[in-house]
Amino acid sequence: MQGTASRQTAISQLNIEHEAVRDLIQTLTAEEMTRPDTIRYGLYSDQECSFKDLLAHLITYEAYALEAITFWQRGEAHPVIAAMLSDEESTRIHYAGIAMRSGRTLEQVLDEWERTQSALMTAITAITDAEWAALAPFSTDVPTDLSGILEIILVAPPRPLYRHLPVHIPDSAAYVRSLRRT
Repeated sequence: MQGTASRQTAISQLNIEHEAVRDLIQTLTAEEMTRPDTIRYGLYSDQECSFKDLLAHLITYEAYALEAITFWQRGEAHPVIAAMLSDEESTRIHYAGIAMRSGRTLEQVLDEWERTQSALMTAITAITDAEWAALAPFSTDVPTDLSGILEIILVAPPRPLYRHLPVHIPDSAAYVRSLRRT
């Protein structure tokens, strides 16, 4: 798959995404971030996620994207590429990212989110436009570039272009109000 967005568009949209997440982190109390069953959208029907769980979920995809860039630079395909193209495996990834971080403290999850998003932005910024659009250095069934790989991981439907938060919290102000209703 070849990507649909320029590197600059990806950087711009990820910056918007990260600022929106950061704004919520600064707005919410620790209790609000860890209160169970506050995320209403973009989850499977058996999930009851807190904002902390949502951060774990967001970290998962950005961490995989970061790993995929490293694999790409070594000339290898990251296994998450095939997994994201499988309904069963992408569902497993969805659940596993939250589950593996469930025992971590809020502070640990916040720290990991900050480190992961920063590392991803640094990595994408360091890539040249030519590298962004170059065809895969490994065998693929269809023409695939790095942009396309990152879109498979970060922009899988129903996510808007490089924006994952709106799938789960379409309106941040409404989300905060819902947490603060007495």
